[in-house]
Amino acid sequence: MSTGLPEKQEDKSYVFRPFQVPKHRVEFQRAGKLADIPGYVWYTPAPLYLWGRYTETNLSDMVQNRNVQIAWYQFDKPVFQGFQINGDASWNHILWAAKTEDWKKIVDGILETVQFDIPNSRLYQYAMQNLKIYDPLALDISRVLTQNVPTTTIHAFAVLTNERQYAFDVRNPDVRVQPSVMSFKPSDLHVNAARKLFARKNMTQDGAVERYKEILLSQQDLNYQQSVKDRK
Repeated sequence: MSTGLPEKQEDKSYVFRPFQVPKHRVEFQRAGKLADIPGYVWYTPAPLYLWGRYTETNLSDMVQNRNVQIAWYQFDKPVFQGFQINGDASWNHILWAAKTEDWKKIVDGILETVQFDIPNSRLYQYAMQNLKIYDPLALDISRVLTQNVPTTTIHAFAVLTNERQYAFDVRNPDVRVQPSVMSFKPSDLHVNAARKLFARKNMTQDGAVERYKEILLSQQDLNYQQSVKDRK
């Protein structure tokens, strides 16, 4: 029986791609170093995506709710080492950029994020780090590392879980050492909070958020009481 509707045709031009937040590529023109492009703060979000639970959906929420823009640039020479997935080392070459007026919004949005992997009893939080590196734009232009290549400060976000912490090792200030993320033992705060949090059965995402807030408030109260005792 005919429905009167045209037969469905296969759309060969359509290819499904995972959702991505629009980002614009920074144009340097005659700039010789990052400092020649004022108004930007440079950072890497790579650990958030590689070791955290952060996704483009989370980024989209922040961009819309806080009215910020995301910029990026892929340098010829690697800025980092160790950011390689299935043979793709793009994250080693990429920095994101935020307008100076947007930077605090982005930092607050990421640092306020708490995420939960309930089936695996894992929680995620994030912390900001500052890294001093050779200016990647100047290094691309010079092609070789010389004493004239300037340094610059960029930022990164460490991943804090109740199992491990993933962060840049900033104990060595030598900029000649290409930054890479290391694995550290978790903090007692996250271990204890996770133990209390996931002790409850049939926990939901919304329930986990509320319970985690209660645990942190309780911990803050205990810390305050201890500090009062220590001062006596």
